[in-house]
Amino acid sequence: MNYLIYVSQAKKPVAEAALAELLNYSRQRNEEAGITGLLIYRYVPEADRGNFMQILEGDPASLSAVWDRISQDSRHHSIVVLEEAETAGRMFATWTMGFQNVSAEDLADYEGYSDLGSDAFWSRIKKQTTAGALGLLQSFYDPS
Repeated sequence: MNYLIYVSQAKKPVAEAALAELLNYSRQRNEEAGITGLLIYRYVPEADRGNFMQILEGDPASLSAVWDRISQDSRHHSIVVLEEAETAGRMFATWTMGFQNVSAEDLADYEGYSDLGSDAFWSRIKKQTTAGALGLLQSFYDPS
C-alpha cells in the first residue's frame, strides 16, 4: 500500500456545488480504482484563492494512474507533492474520498499549515516540504 499527499491551488475559488460534484465524481472513480483518502479545501478570502490538500492511498499501480489524472487536471495548478511513502495498511479505509472544507481556525494547531493557501505558505512550501501533513489529514478522519 502506498500513499501520496499534495497541495495545489484552484484555478479559481470553488463553489460548494462544484465541490459536491467533484466529490461525487472522485468517490465513484476512487471506488472503482481501490483508492481511499481525504481532500481538504480552504478558501483564503484575502487572496481570493481556493486551495486543496489531499491524501490518496492504494496499490502502487492504481495510485499512479489516479495521480497521473489528478496532476494533469486543469482545475488546479502549483501542485506540490509533500509526501510519498509505503504504508502497512490503509489509514482512511472507510473513505473513498473524505472531505473537509476548512478554515484558518481548523488549521491553527498545525505548524506549517495554519496559513494554508496564503502567499507566505506558497512561498515556503515551494522551497521545502513541510513535515506534518499526514498528521493534519489524519486528524480529520472519523472511521464511523
